[in-house]
Amino acid sequence: MTSNSQLTVVTRDDASDSSMAPPSALTGAQRQRAYRLRRKRAVIDAIGEEALASRVTLLALLSDGLAALEANCTSTMLIEIKRESVKRVLKAIVTRYGIDLTD
Repeated sequence: MTSNSQLTVVTRDDASDSSMAPPSALTGAQRQRAYRLRRKRAVIDAIGEEALASRVTLLALLSDGLAALEANCTSTMLIEIKRESVKRVLKAIVTRYGIDLTD
């Protein structure tokens, strides 16, 4: 019986995935699509963690929440959810930038 002393370790970097081209081989449209997907993922991940979110993500959350509150077709339950989301985002912005609202 022969023993092989070398272990083969496969990492994600080693796995060949034909759906992912190297970053330098991506077209402009592919890079833009990847960017939009990262932004959407960041917004989703920031829900409930607004204090840790980036400025761009906070603004996206605020925009989404305000748009839902203005829409005529938004359900009552969703309005309450969006209202709470907007409160959390505004609190994060006010805290992060030291804005005094007592004027």
